[in-house]
Amino acid sequence: REVLHVASPYLSAYSIMPGSKASTKARAGRSENVPPEVLQNTPDPGAIAVTKVFSAIAGSLASGTSRSSHSFTAVPTAAELVRDPQPTEDISFSHGEVYNPAGCKCHPRVPGKGCPKVLVAPPHYIQGPGILSELGRYTSKLIKDCDKVGLLIIPYGQSEWGASITKNFSDHGITLSTEIFNGVPSYEEVGRLVQLWKPVGIKAVVAIGGGTCGDCAKLVSFRLGLPMVNVSTLAATDAPCSALSIMYTAEGGYKGGEVYPQSPNIVAVDTQVIANAGKRPLVSGFGDAMSTYYEARTCYENPNALSMLEARPTETALAIGSLCAEMLYDNGLLALKAVEAKVPDEALERVVEANTLLSGIGFESGGLAASHAIAQALSWVHSVHDNLMHGEMVAIGLLTMLTMEDLKGLPGRKEEYRKVAEFFSKVGLPVCLRHAFFDSSDKDAIETFTKVSLEQWFCHNEPFPVTKELILESLWTADKKGQEIVKEFGDLAYRSIHEKASKL
Repeated sequence: REVLHVASPYLSAYSIMPGSKASTKARAGRSENVPPEVLQNTPDPGAIAVTKVFSAIAGSLASGTSRSSHSFTAVPTAAELVRDPQPTEDISFSHGEVYNPAGCKCHPRVPGKGCPKVLVAPPHYIQGPGILSELGRYTSKLIKDCDKVGLLIIPYGQSEWGASITKNFSDHGITLSTEIFNGVPSYEEVGRLVQLWKPVGIKAVVAIGGGTCGDCAKLVSFRLGLPMVNVSTLAATDAPCSALSIMYTAEGGYKGGEVYPQSPNIVAVDTQVIANAGKRPLVSGFGDAMSTYYEARTCYENPNALSMLEARPTETALAIGSLCAEMLYDNGLLALKAVEAKVPDEALERVVEANTLLSGIGFESGGLAASHAIAQALSWVHSVHDNLMHGEMVAIGLLTMLTMEDLKGLPGRKEEYRKVAEFFSKVGLPVCLRHAFFDSSDKDAIETFTKVSLEQWFCHNEPFPVTKELILESLWTADKKGQEIVKEFGDLAYRSIHEKASKL
């Protein structure tokens, strides 16, 4: 199990805070072999950094190069856009150039002429207890003529499951070329793996670990033109199903991103592993996944909004987002009891599916809006970055977005805020800025926060102009309402999974 590392190895699309490069590698080195039991009360110092997925897509800055229109930077300015240092394998893909070539070049991005509705999803999603012990069978049956694979696995995973995984693949006629993930999804690491695996004739790439391990393997498989099997060891975000990778420098500094024409060929989640991992990562996943429906609805209802595929969202993506939220409301508290007992019962199975599959399809094909823009911006505030996981930041982002939409007169948002906030308070997600370690008197932090929020292109998927003033009014109003929620319901659940809560 991959537990703590750079941008949280089990979280895919996050980056490192500016100025944190020196400490990032040290974090990665000391965290790979931490037992999963410690994760529940361990703050995730890096996962935090750049929001769930595209952080800030800077395709319009590509200026006619062959780079993807989804080249991400934490703050997308031309001066800060960093290119892949290995142009010899400058393979890239752009959703915008495929689905919306005219609209993706506009600012803000809009559906151009002929912009279609698009949905992407993994061809095979496999979930249940004991999945790790059957990977060889799934791979041999679902990937044609697969007799040798490149396995990228985290150190803890290799020591814990390596022998049994090797035997299972061997039992199904597949040999492994195993490499231990070095902890950072860098272009250097990708290049190393491509050079190792290209000559030996592997037929697929298999990743076992967290988000950064999966991200690295996605780009390796894309460059080799091979199928990819992504085995996630946590349900903290919806990253495993996504068709993208977030990349770093070899030292762990945020670098950029890559997107792909399709999701991984197989996504697998062993729910016994999830049950053993503790509450906090699962709860963080609730925050990430709950936002999926509300943001997808915003994009669906606004005819000028785009999904993360730079296309229009489908009815299916919206329905998936709605089901995702419903499953969390119905099963969230019961699932936490299952984690306490370390038993993957049906409630836990449902929320893992919601966190991983439903939210993964829903956010990418349904779209993001102000909630994730705000979460992205919170990750640039050092006190928040050092204490919250990604989904916990999204929780604050969602409550702020619903407040914003209520302030602008969108129907039903006041009641929805109440429903979401009550659920968050019961499962242990933050509902006010005190829970987020956000100092509202820090003028520099506030300036950074509003700047980064507005620079996220998907922030402008809202059906009204989003301004600095509106963001701050919404944040302060949501905070005030969140404090009332704490008074009414308490915050015992939050404090029970946050070791630093006693300092609040």
